[in-house]
Amino acid sequence: MDFPDLDPELVKSLLESLASLDPRASVPLALTYMQVGDEAALKGFDAMALANPVAGEMLESRYLSPTPDVAYLATLPDGSLGKELERFLTENELDANLLRESTFIGAHKARGEDVGYLIERGFQLHDIFHVLTGFDTTPLGEVRVVSFTVAQTPAPYPAMIIASRPLQMVLYKPELLPAVMDAITEGWALGRKAKPLINVHWEEYWEHPLAELRRQYALD
Repeated sequence: MDFPDLDPELVKSLLESLASLDPRASVPLALTYMQVGDEAALKGFDAMALANPVAGEMLESRYLSPTPDVAYLATLPDGSLGKELERFLTENELDANLLRESTFIGAHKARGEDVGYLIERGFQLHDIFHVLTGFDTTPLGEVRVVSFTVAQTPAPYPAMIIASRPLQMVLYKPELLPAVMDAITEGWALGRKAKPLINVHWEEYWEHPLAELRRQYALD
């Protein structure tokens, strides 16, 4: 089996990403992939997204939530999903609206409204996934949560991270390879074990105890 040649711009972006230890280096790589990647491969990602067992019900409702009201979440009891999300955002100095404006959403919508919607909802849930899984925002924590995401709902951006980070360690930091592989397998195993998360309207569960939700969705 032969593979098609990669676009020179994609090769350039891949090499630039591999040369940087900044976790954000995968962002321009994944965007370039969305623009000039092999069309058959991109269609493969589209097909996996649409084949998700919960995609049908999501496409029927097309539920999207407003930006979380962080001030309100701060008033909720400790241990609730909403309070723990507020704590996560505050402690990490994160903008609750940042991922909702991701350029990846537009890139996927250009491939079709159905795929675009599923990706948009996924970006809305990224920070909530951090809270539900307990994975932090360190480089290894991000590897864990994107590996979890790919296990649940394959998409180019998180898949690009878990595919490129081990290669980066092999090329530059082999002593870190075991830690990266542990992070990937930990996130992947939890994602495969847990119940589907992307179809849940988590914004309706702000007041629910996080520990209870973790047990309910096999995340404990």
